[in-house]
Amino acid sequence: HSESIHFDGNKFILSGFDNVQSFDYSLIDSIQNKSFQIYLLNIIGYDTQNNPKYLKINKDNVLKIDDAISSLEFNITSDLDFKPEQIKFSLSSSIFENELSNGYNNIIQLKSIPYYNSDINISAISGTNQLSKNKIKFDIYNRPPWYWRIESFISYIFVLSLFIFLLVKWNEKRTKEKMEGERKDKELEEAKQLQNSLLPKENPAINGFDISTYLKPATEIGGDYYDFFYKEGEYFYAICGDATGHGVVSGIMVSVTKAGLNGIPMGEPSTILKQLNRIVKRVNFGRLRMSLSVAQFNENKFKISSAAMPPTYYFSARENDIEEILVPNLPLGGIESEKFDGVEKDFNPGDVMVMISDGLPELPNKKNDLLDYPLVFSCIKDNAKKSAGEIKDALVELSDVWAEGLMNPDDITIVVIKKAA
Repeated sequence: HSESIHFDGNKFILSGFDNVQSFDYSLIDSIQNKSFQIYLLNIIGYDTQNNPKYLKINKDNVLKIDDAISSLEFNITSDLDFKPEQIKFSLSSSIFENELSNGYNNIIQLKSIPYYNSDINISAISGTNQLSKNKIKFDIYNRPPWYWRIESFISYIFVLSLFIFLLVKWNEKRTKEKMEGERKDKELEEAKQLQNSLLPKENPAINGFDISTYLKPATEIGGDYYDFFYKEGEYFYAICGDATGHGVVSGIMVSVTKAGLNGIPMGEPSTILKQLNRIVKRVNFGRLRMSLSVAQFNENKFKISSAAMPPTYYFSARENDIEEILVPNLPLGGIESEKFDGVEKDFNPGDVMVMISDGLPELPNKKNDLLDYPLVFSCIKDNAKKSAGEIKDALVELSDVWAEGLMNPDDITIVVIKKAA
């Protein structure tokens, strides 16, 4: 209706049936182009369970959060009263490359917030393309969990470096120990072979005598020793010895004893022990001692002298009885002036002499009970009429059954000599 629109100066007048309205149309440009500001109404942080928490920016213009906050919500308002619903909001940040538009929505949501520092810039533009006079600017400091912090990574690097360093050192030490172990094993094997070379490779075949022997060391190098010295038509000696303990040092003692026996003239057993005692004493093994029994066999007799060895078992076929021959002398290497007594016995066909080291009677079982001498005595008595090999086998079986598979803690030596019929 042209009749309802009227102009009066700067006034624009609209008339109807019941009312008349007017306004100053010169103010339209100033209203449309009115400047405005935006304000941060509040900040809400949400945890992983979507529980809200109101947050504040500190005096340094920094919003501090930690890994408990998974997303942020910024509520923006403005002082524009002309079409405020047509204000568009946008967000720029170091988090992403380009500026992001939030459209007409004054609630800005931000997820996947990086750890440590990032900046936030919020701006707005009105429906008449007027930019807000200000931008909302602040920093976010997102404190990472302890295992993601820089100091933690420095610690990881330090620990990893230390681990690598220790691993290299450990590997070097292990290699060195392996080489050292191989060297010791080689030396130990050589020492074992040397000690084995000190023992008779086989028992002597002497007319009129049945001989059987057994030696079971507790370690690679034992301290027990047996030997035979025989010269046809002149002499026959049987030796059984036990160095203190077992191992390399005991093996050395056995070597000295073997060398000494080969270096002194054969004579009475007590004389042999006396001369051998001086040699061992002068070598000076400290507290290490050598126990030794020396038996000399003639046609129908044998003489025996002992230096702190277990009893020698003598079975007389004529009397069908067995006795223990115990000669109470000190071991070799003790007192240089020690005198060694001896015993002489008949040795007729069917008679048996058994020499042992203390590793047999002192053999423990799983209950830690010792086999002891009475069982050895009974075993020899029960098998005395058998061959030397069978007597030895009976004693070995006795020890195996008693030990029930346990390793012997001390060397076991058995020397059985029977006078053939």
